[in-house]
Amino acid sequence: MIILRRWQQEAIEAALRKFDRQFSHFLCLATPGAGKTVMASALANILIEEDRVDLVLCFSPSTVVANDFKVELEALTKKRFCGGLGATGSSLTYQSMRHLDDTFWTLLDTYRVLVIFDEIHHCAGSEVGNANAWGADILENIQGKAYFTIALTGTPWRSDTIPIALASYVGEKNQIYVDYRYGLNQAIRDGVCRSPHLTTLDNELIRVIEDNESFSFTSISEFLDKSNLSYIDLIGHDEVIRQILKRGIARLNKERLLACDAGGLIVAASISHAKHIQQLLNKLGEASEVVTYQESDPESLIQQFKHSSQKWIISIGMISEGTNIPRLRVCCYLSLVTTELYFRQVLGRVLRAQYSPIETGYLIMPAHPRLLEFSNRIAEEVPHYAVIKSSSTNDSCDSEVTTPNVTEESKSQSSGIEAPPETLSAVEIREESPQGALTSWYDSAIDSFGRFQQKIFML
Repeated sequence: MIILRRWQQEAIEAALRKFDRQFSHFLCLATPGAGKTVMASALANILIEEDRVDLVLCFSPSTVVANDFKVELEALTKKRFCGGLGATGSSLTYQSMRHLDDTFWTLLDTYRVLVIFDEIHHCAGSEVGNANAWGADILENIQGKAYFTIALTGTPWRSDTIPIALASYVGEKNQIYVDYRYGLNQAIRDGVCRSPHLTTLDNELIRVIEDNESFSFTSISEFLDKSNLSYIDLIGHDEVIRQILKRGIARLNKERLLACDAGGLIVAASISHAKHIQQLLNKLGEASEVVTYQESDPESLIQQFKHSSQKWIISIGMISEGTNIPRLRVCCYLSLVTTELYFRQVLGRVLRAQYSPIETGYLIMPAHPRLLEFSNRIAEEVPHYAVIKSSSTNDSCDSEVTTPNVTEESKSQSSGIEAPPETLSAVEIREESPQGALTSWYDSAIDSFGRFQQKIFML
């Protein structure tokens, strides 16, 4: 018999209270890695045992997540969810909804069906007119027809600002209404999720040579704002990749001293980018697995990595949300996507607690201004747990300076007063610092950074 976490039990009880009314919808917001799959599967089991539903359908954004849900549902209910004759339901992808005919949807007219929507933020639309394809399918075929529905998300918003399907919005600020909320701060306190440790790399001397003219920029932010080059030029350059990888390798080696199967995820911008990262990683003495949609069976590769002790896996978007690989502890973020939704989804891959209630998940990334903004918000949400770190050119990749008490240097940084260059060493901002302490600590983390732009223009 599975022992539920306290938040899972509370969420189930809240859902059951709401399900006293037929055709009820329940929205659960729980931070990535908290255990939403187990909670929803346990709820489904209770409804089946109490004879309140006949069938359970589950929809997820990928085949990997859909398979994980199927495994969990079958384990908890001791019933089959293959969708075949005699099964109690099925676990499908949102993509598959487009291929389900009217015969399938008549199940909702004939039986009492619980429908589970995982990562519901993928499905948009308050009405068919503003809905995306998946949202339209839900509105046309499921809304008002399923006996009960439960939607799960760890990131309850969309980058396009279209309303999430089936969701309600309230107040002057039109905020989404959530029936049960379990945030990252609570999850860390309960030992459900790891504490986030965010490392960003910037440079105070970036040189661009174009038409025999030289341009200098004092940060990545200024470079992106004023140069003619783009972010893909930055994350595609060998030296930038190497610096990110070196820090990732050093951190993962430390983590494997604590957990021998600790793994690392590298998020790339494209297939060619992923292959290039693999080559550079190999030159640094590290083997890796690349997983993209071009592989014949990418889900199998992900499952093999999940149950192995291999160090690195490189992906573009296949290991971003819902993918349950608890041994992932380090992530090198070299993606071209700089939305908060994707940032939080990727961060969630390294925050699933595994062995002990006190663990840390590491995210290493370039100091893109939007990524800095998102990091700041994480620090505001979990001020007692988040660690924000900057590295200088003089720091070795495998060394850190921990400040258990607030130093004058960290005070000057956290208050927005720029510290002298000699104080910009590895300072970690911990719980003693003000909430959201992420200010002017740009520093030179790549000593050859000023030369790479000239190489780009020479190509």
